[in-house]
Amino acid sequence: MATPPTRYVRIALWIAGRYLFARSHGYATLINWVSFAGLTLGVAILTVVVSVMNGFNREITSRVLSAVPHAVITQRSAAVPDFSSVLAIDGVQQVSRYFQGEAMLARGGSADFIALAGVDPGAAERLNALLQQETLQRLRSRGGGIVLGAPLADARGIALGDPVLLVVAAPSRAGVRPRIERFELAGTFEVGADVDAALGIVLHDEVRRRSLGAAGVDGWRLHLADPADAADIAEAVRSALGSEADARFWMDDYGELFRAVKIEKAMMFALLALIVAIATFNIVSGQAMLVNDKRGDIAMLGTMGASRQLIMWTFFVQGFGVAFIGVATGLAAGAAIAVNADAAASALASLTGASIIEGTWFTEIPSEVKAWDLVAITALSLGLSALAVLVPAFNASAENPAEALHSP
Repeated sequence: MATPPTRYVRIALWIAGRYLFARSHGYATLINWVSFAGLTLGVAILTVVVSVMNGFNREITSRVLSAVPHAVITQRSAAVPDFSSVLAIDGVQQVSRYFQGEAMLARGGSADFIALAGVDPGAAERLNALLQQETLQRLRSRGGGIVLGAPLADARGIALGDPVLLVVAAPSRAGVRPRIERFELAGTFEVGADVDAALGIVLHDEVRRRSLGAAGVDGWRLHLADPADAADIAEAVRSALGSEADARFWMDDYGELFRAVKIEKAMMFALLALIVAIATFNIVSGQAMLVNDKRGDIAMLGTMGASRQLIMWTFFVQGFGVAFIGVATGLAAGAAIAVNADAAASALASLTGASIIEGTWFTEIPSEVKAWDLVAITALSLGLSALAVLVPAFNASAENPAEALHSP
């Protein structure tokens, strides 16, 4: 009579539990627990590294997109584009005048390149990371104000209210000539990215008053509700504008940077997954030793009527149980470390005397644990483990009871 499925599973689990937690298996048990430790460590490291890379990607994205325009629209003709259809697109929040040019900041016998941005007062209120309310009020109340990155202003010794001399390349009938424009420092910003040392912000009215529009790109700035949706709505925006206007989105300039970050994350995931794969190879060794040690038990189970399927599932459940516990422990430990990544890095820095973020724009280790990453790590680890324990389990079910009972 066939064994009922529920009873079949209970018997396999009971025998597997006895094998898993017994103390008399010697070297095979040691190999299994070493495999457990290796799998736990590999999964934990993979979880921490992927989560920290998620955190850095999030920080870089938010910092860069808080400073650069989500899209810049330029008109090929002198006519002003009709933005009503653009504003009707889901995800587009605002369109405002925008100037983008290049200049040299002259100070103390040296010069620094900066990107000069001219923004409307209404659009400036959305740039919370760059323009605080006090800074925006000073820009509005004083003519000729400019906002610089705090690192750049500190490096050149420019304080609030000090003059700022910019050299702008302005076209003329005789060609391109340098033109000196005097501004006054109205405030500083610091977002923790390269823009802190290479961006100057003025009001667009100031650009128009000084006739600087020809010294750069004078167009319109598109503000999106979510910059990550730029790729999805880019075609709709371009279709709404028609052929007389060009729209350049942030991913056209910075897309390679973020693609490089994604590729780096994928490569790190693949490399660290090798640690998990090596740990699963140890499970194969441990299970093979266990099967060899238990040949007598397998023969006795066979003579008592145990089917080959029952024997196979017994050893499969025993090996997979080690892997499952190891993966679960590794995920829990990795997620806990990732959530407290900055505290862990600080403790490591206090022991070694070196900080991994020293000399960077970051003041702490960012981390973001994503559920999809945990699912991928779990599926990969358990999938490799299942494949690893199948071969020893099949070998156990193929044992000949007569040969096993008569072997020394």
